[in-house]
Amino acid sequence: MKIVLILLLFNYSDFQAPPSEDANAKFSQNDLYILREKSIIRGHYKDVASEQNGGLMANARLLYFHGDGESKSPLRNRIYFSYANLGHARCNLGQSMIVQFLQAYEINTIRIRFWDPDDRIHNFKLFAIEKADSDETLIHEGSIHGLITIKFSDRLVSKIRILSNGNSINEFMSVIKIQAFYAF
Repeated sequence: MKIVLILLLFNYSDFQAPPSEDANAKFSQNDLYILREKSIIRGHYKDVASEQNGGLMANARLLYFHGDGESKSPLRNRIYFSYANLGHARCNLGQSMIVQFLQAYEINTIRIRFWDPDDRIHNFKLFAIEKADSDETLIHEGSIHGLITIKFSDRLVSKIRILSNGNSINEFMSVIKIQAFYAF
């Protein structure tokens, strides 16, 4: 009698299977795989122009570096310096600074800190290059004093080129720091 009663309860009850492990997860395994792949192509959302992440000045022999040791590279991680004449790279009017990444990364933000001990306004053009033999894409053209953050649509970039159009005091373009990354 007890067995019949138990069978009837099981038969007419609304038992559900226990929830799976990822029932409350926001992403499926496929979504997580896609996010991991995007993270790699976006340089793990870090500064891909940094020397620490494989960035280098492709035309460094044509530039003039003020400072000593690692304090003169615009791709260094430490950006602070104590003297106005130290810690920046410079190029002449019509010359460029070319930053080459370790590989092509998907980026959408470039930040440039120009040398600004006075009221000088730097004039420049910024180009993005996807592959070694591909055409350049003009990202920004303008003038700035100090720091500029340039946002653009997501694109694969292996190099950036900053063309000097001089500044308001002399013919040089002096850069303290260059960063390139993917921002949300």
